[in-house]
Amino acid sequence: MSGRASAVLLLVMLSALPAGARELWRQGEMSLDFSGSLRGLVVGTRGTRASEFQAGLDANPVSCSLVSIFPDCPAWDALDETAVWTSATRLRMRFDARATRHLSGTVVYDNEWLVGTLDTFERGFGASLGVPRFDDLAWTLVDRRDFDWSHGLYRAYLFFESERLEVTLGRQRIPWGVGRLWNPIDRFNAIPPLAVEADQSAGVDAVKARWLFSGFTYLEAIYAIGRHADDRAAAGRLHGVLHNVDYSLMAGVFEEAPTAGFDLAANLFDAAGRLEVVWTDPTRSVRPFDSPAADDLPAYWQVVASVDNNFDLGTGLYVLLEHLYNGNALGFGRGKADGLLGLFQERDEGPLRVVAEGSPDLFGSSRIASNAPHLTGLQLGYDVTPELRATLLTLYDWQGRSASFFPSLQYSPTGWLELTLGVQAFAGPHLSQFGSSETLGFLLADVFF
Repeated sequence: MSGRASAVLLLVMLSALPAGARELWRQGEMSLDFSGSLRGLVVGTRGTRASEFQAGLDANPVSCSLVSIFPDCPAWDALDETAVWTSATRLRMRFDARATRHLSGTVVYDNEWLVGTLDTFERGFGASLGVPRFDDLAWTLVDRRDFDWSHGLYRAYLFFESERLEVTLGRQRIPWGVGRLWNPIDRFNAIPPLAVEADQSAGVDAVKARWLFSGFTYLEAIYAIGRHADDRAAAGRLHGVLHNVDYSLMAGVFEEAPTAGFDLAANLFDAAGRLEVVWTDPTRSVRPFDSPAADDLPAYWQVVASVDNNFDLGTGLYVLLEHLYNGNALGFGRGKADGLLGLFQERDEGPLRVVAEGSPDLFGSSRIASNAPHLTGLQLGYDVTPELRATLLTLYDWQGRSASFFPSLQYSPTGWLELTLGVQAFAGPHLSQFGSSETLGFLLADVFF
């Protein structure tokens, strides 16, 4: 049977199953439940072949390492010169087990097949910005130029709960912050606003303890285990409600960078308002190519303010307005290097070199990567029918005068099937936040069982 025929048969079999978790076994308080999903994703855009980029670096290593002539590096000629397409199929199986009234566990296991132009610079750079984890818990079964097959654990954690104490141990998601598009406070699982799979986060290997006080007040303590001692994170967060205002206070050390901040969420007449403020003081020394020597990054602030509301127009018009101030913005590059120039840096140890994948050190433990310090997002959502929802997200870069436009349609004809069609288009000067980005289109299909 061909691969395409097998995929069609699998889809038909899964579609015959009702959506939602099903009980596999139960005995007293002990139980085992199962649920799953099948996702298909096709993405098309223009990108940079990693092999061609590396060939440009090797062709003239002098111009690719000296600040004065760095923009003339021939590697830049390979930027966005290749049509890139990727097809991803992911089979996800979730098992929820309960041992006692207080102890339970969850395992989410993935098989993923990738077909297409995979060895791009952008793909490698994006992977390098992930949260450091103790182990990938992913294994590759097939690794070819245009085909990958891998499997691994997306989530795997134990959960203990009592009247006043909750403890989660293992790979989990720890979502912090109240922003809808940006979450500078979230140093664990922040998701960028233009993410095609906005519901996916790599998770973090950590132990999280939560002490529950009266009402909605609780205290969290988190220790995230990194592969190296200096990549580990320790943080605390106090959450509560004061005069109908939800608040959180946080402090911690992320990749050796002390961090403190707060967030607020409250009703503003008929709308909802949110605020995130975070301060970070990086301690790791980095040397961007436009700097004479390695040095610590200066301390910086990041602020997000947003308001959203549902207006009584037709079936209801959702409007979100959010602004980000990023005090750790990278700024803009020169010539062919464009905004990527700031991503090429070195640590202060070892010989001068180009790090093709970039380094999270340059972001000072932040998970927000932007060239512009001020970005504003406007999101509109409207239910055309009960099954069809239209969304338009626009992001604007005030310094570079550039913008991104992200319209999408989400169609849910049944409880077990969801289809999303989206396009990301960009406009603006060449040296701007979005002006050099390539148009991207995608189709995403989810089958739940």
